[in-house]
Amino acid sequence: MPRRLLLLLVFPCALALGGLLATPPPARAQAVDVFLNVMAGGSKKLNIAIPEFTLVAGRDAQGLAKRIPDVAGADLKYSALFSVVSGSPPLPATNGETLKQMLTEFAASGAHAALHGLLTLKGDRAEAEVRLYDLTNPEQRLIATKRFELRAADGRRLAHKIADEVVYQFTGEPGIADTKIALVCGGGQSKELYTMDYDGAGRQQLTGNDSINLSPAWSPDARSLAFTSYMRGYPYLYRLFAFERRPIQLLAGFLGINTSPAWSPDGRHVALTLSKDGTPELYVLDVATGAVRRLTRHPAIDTEPTWSPTGRAIAFVSDRAGTAQIFVMDAEGANVRQLTTVGFNTQPRWSPKGDAIAYTSRQGGHDIWAIGPDGSNARRLTAGPGSNESASWAANGRHVVFQSNRLGGWQLLTMLADGSEQQPLTRGGGECTSPAWSPRLP
Repeated sequence: MPRRLLLLLVFPCALALGGLLATPPPARAQAVDVFLNVMAGGSKKLNIAIPEFTLVAGRDAQGLAKRIPDVAGADLKYSALFSVVSGSPPLPATNGETLKQMLTEFAASGAHAALHGLLTLKGDRAEAEVRLYDLTNPEQRLIATKRFELRAADGRRLAHKIADEVVYQFTGEPGIADTKIALVCGGGQSKELYTMDYDGAGRQQLTGNDSINLSPAWSPDARSLAFTSYMRGYPYLYRLFAFERRPIQLLAGFLGINTSPAWSPDGRHVALTLSKDGTPELYVLDVATGAVRRLTRHPAIDTEPTWSPTGRAIAFVSDRAGTAQIFVMDAEGANVRQLTTVGFNTQPRWSPKGDAIAYTSRQGGHDIWAIGPDGSNARRLTAGPGSNESASWAANGRHVVFQSNRLGGWQLLTMLADGSEQQPLTRGGGECTSPAWSPRLP
């Protein structure tokens, strides 16, 4: 087997809290109904007014009354479900007539809904009560109310939580603003792991071993990352707790390569690639006991597993058909079937919705494609410029992050699942690769 093919297959990535008060079910039903009615009426997005928050108590030294609605508004725009009218002065906390008049003005300007935020600051804590109003009828119904509390220093996360709740109220599914993206940054002989907010803000370094760290993969509970590192001189598999002061754990340190980790949906197992028995094959690691079970037995290279959301199937890369292609098998290793036949295809990632597998295809250049789990509906999501690789799905299955060198060095971009609305996520600060989008944070 040519060494170049081995490297392309096995090391593709080397190329590169708050409390919520439950909302009664009827309130959510009303908000969903408003959203559906707006869409049925021909509008492509729900237009929501988000004025500055009303400061009820405390001293707003950090300017949270303005920052929180600004960040939440940007989150809602990013969702591609909302258009946002912002920058208006605060709504009154208690004056019913003035409030009604201001909501009427929002409706007259085309807003379908309004978000009224009331902010209370006590010491190092920030409490925000948000009220959602339906502006599609003259009654201006209050369709939902919710309270959030976090440290005042966590104002951005407070805004993300509010935005996710707004998405939930109007669609029935939480948003993705309160998530993280893990990534690899650096060059030469040092590639370190970082995390950042889903919108690229707040980048934080996780490793500092001056080695090569690759292939981060989030656990289903969003607490930890599995990754391959050469910190001990060999490509071993480790576990790092992103938000806790706990030592890095060695998951797999077998002779040869230990790479391409993928967590099972229940978090009890990690599928990975090991070459301890010769040719790279797929195994499943029991995280609690460290025991491994072999899934594939083929003279070809089998690598890069990705679990289906049900945990019943695993997609992977193999060159058993002559070139690197995407295959699917049962979680026990049986019933192997080939999905792709054209191009050189690697880096499969199963959508959280279970309806698609994104992958990198080299057909001339490298681009992100998607295909149904049954091999149907293969479609191209990116079309250059440059190379576009290493897709990772958001928790809602509607957004994808990927790496591209279209702007020069490797950076991260995001897009919708149909390939539209591609936009840069990182800029400068060294090359960034191997994105991994977290589940929603606890």
